Amino acid sequence: MSGTQIKSGMLVVHPNKPEWGPGKVAKVDREYVWVFWRDANGGEVKKIARSVITLETAPDQSDPILDNLPPLLDSMGAPVGLPRRQTLPQAVARFLGRFPGGFHDPAYLGDMHSGERAYKEAAHRECVERFGGGRYARLLAENRAQLVEEVKRTYRSVNLIAVFEKAALTDALESIEAALPFLECLGRVIATETVSEETFVPYLKSVCDLPTPRGRVATWPIATVIPFLMQPDRHLFLKPSVTEVAADVLGFNLNYDPTPNWLTYSRLLEMGRVYFNGLRELRPRDMIDVQSFFWVACGGYDRN
Repeated sequence: MSGTQIKSGMLVVHPNKPEWGPGKVAKVDREYVWVFWRDANGGEVKKIARSVITLETAPDQSDPILDNLPPLLDSMGAPVGLPRRQTLPQAVARFLGRFPGGFHDPAYLGDMHSGERAYKEAAHRECVERFGGGRYARLLAENRAQLVEEVKRTYRSVNLIAVFEKAALTDALESIEAALPFLECLGRVIATETVSEETFVPYLKSVCDLPTPRGRVATWPIATVIPFLMQPDRHLFLKPSVTEVAADVLGFNLNYDPTPNWLTYSRLLEMGRVYFNGLRELRPRDMIDVQSFFWVACGGYDRN
């Protein structure tokens, strides 16, 4: 197809650079086309002279990586790159550099004191034992004090949330009456087989409405830890210091806001789905593996 028909937002291919994969058009004028190429190394938006190269429209106008890029134009309409970005093959290579066996590497699996999976998987099993099989609903109806104790044991059993967050949430749960909306909404999230705005928005509001006698409770780690541990096949844990970096490095538009909200969480879930599918050759089991991939491949060990 003629280059004169290329428009902003379209996906194109370069006739001389098939290794770049498809690209997303950021901007077009009479002389140039600016394109972000999915598989090209580096995060720049490349400037293509229309008189020299005739780009072709991609046969598929949807791509999970390119569909989720951050904005490629600044507030003045000028093309901007993603300077820290890694391609998926680069991120996989970095992950395999630490764990050659991928998600089934013994060092990746680890134990209760090392590695990436074993301790999270153990916490998941404990969470299911506490709340699965309808036990959460029964405790909510019959013994709320015991339910609160089980909730506390769940987030205390794993080092996913910070000490100050554990303390703040523990204080917030001291009044069962004040915590009841949170407990009820968490129960609905646990009982729902799919993640939906209908159940998750009230849950996030209930987290934000918890009393705060000793520190902020409305944080992403607090909001996501129990859903993640209970249902790692569908929920993701959001730790800002890790997740924001991962989105930046992978070039994913997270729409991050520090206050728990549905838009950010739905974007996180989409990010999880995109990379779960993109990592199929490594045989991921669930979002525990995806969350661990974000941490390892996006420099988590570099910050230790």
